Amino acid sequence: MSTFTVNRDWLLRGLLVALVLGAVAWLASCTEWVEVEVPIPPHGEAAKNDLYVTQQLVRRLGATVATPTSLAKLPPPQATLLLNSWYWDLFPERAQQLKAWVEGGGHLVMYAGDINHKQLKAWLPIQRVDPPAKPRRPAASAPAATEDDDDMDEDDDTPAPSAAPASSPTIFRPNTPPCHDGREPDTAPASYPEPRQPFKVCTWMRFNWTVRATVAPSWLLEGDGNLWAVRAPLGRGQVTALMPSGLLSNDIVLRGDNALLAVAALQARQGADIWFVTEEKRPHLLRWLWHEAWVAVLLAAAALALALWRGARRFGPLATAATPGRRSMAEQIAGTAQFLRREGPEALLAAQIRALETVARSHVRHYDRLGRTERALAIAQATSQNAQALGLALDKSLARRRVDLPATLELLETARRLLLQRDPTPRK
Repeated sequence: MSTFTVNRDWLLRGLLVALVLGAVAWLASCTEWVEVEVPIPPHGEAAKNDLYVTQQLVRRLGATVATPTSLAKLPPPQATLLLNSWYWDLFPERAQQLKAWVEGGGHLVMYAGDINHKQLKAWLPIQRVDPPAKPRRPAASAPAATEDDDDMDEDDDTPAPSAAPASSPTIFRPNTPPCHDGREPDTAPASYPEPRQPFKVCTWMRFNWTVRATVAPSWLLEGDGNLWAVRAPLGRGQVTALMPSGLLSNDIVLRGDNALLAVAALQARQGADIWFVTEEKRPHLLRWLWHEAWVAVLLAAAALALALWRGARRFGPLATAATPGRRSMAEQIAGTAQFLRREGPEALLAAQIRALETVARSHVRHYDRLGRTERALAIAQATSQNAQALGLALDKSLARRRVDLPATLELLETARRLLLQRDPTPRK
């Protein structure tokens, strides 16, 4: 029995190993392992600056690199300016300032797609040339062309890639530009010492237009029947146009002989001064205000803070509340005597009547609508005092003797204090 159990365990283990080996063999027969180069994404300064590699290249050659954020200030004479900003023409006078700078000895470098600018093409010595229009094929011999076909003819910069064989698996490949062979013709000076070497330029080209110099060029690079780079003089300066798209960008400049072409186009050498203007940036409004008018900003902030403080809701009284206390009898008598001496007994009686009526308004309903007799009756009912005596005491027009004044004042004060001991009458 034990021998049968051991044999069964070994059999199950063997079947399991066979299944695993079969799965591995099937997976190996259905897959193909190939090596694929995946570009490392840029990081640091290269992730923010698309011309970082080119700038480091010319620095190592001994050139000085400047990267201003606008064209508000032009480079010094004899310097090189790579102008690739979209909004450099923010101010109309910049085109004339740029022309004067080039004629004074500056070197302007631009991509050929930008030389058709309306403010530049009138005086640039390099022009963009579009090819003649292609004749339309007859409708009977070919199908009608569509808008997509026209767009493909005009904007296709690179030849269509050849189709992969049917047996080749579809894998991911990085979007690498094609390489083209270019050369410097003998009609213009060479950028490097003889013998002239061909340039292997690996980038995208535009084959639906080309450039030409309106004067005798001082440097040329051609290939595939087109001019890829051309430099022409203007006054004491010169202008260089590059047709390869994105030649100076980080992911292209080190492919093939692109670096040699970039150095030749920028004329990078020991002691050269090269400016890269690729953006037109202005400081934020708040930062500009602080930099230009910080005194006015501080005064306005102080005035605003003062206005808010004066209009804010206060957490307590403006002055410290006096501690309530009871005056002594001597102070009361002295104060009353001073009041009588200044105002007379009639004022004291009027003040006592006013104090009683102030309390009565919160304890007798519709007090202000009642007559003097009704008021005295209502107060008498609430305080159990003599209504007739109260009516006479509330009459300010009566002529009273000085000897009768203390009794009248005592009656009015007693009624006031008795009213204060009662709960106020609710108002409807």
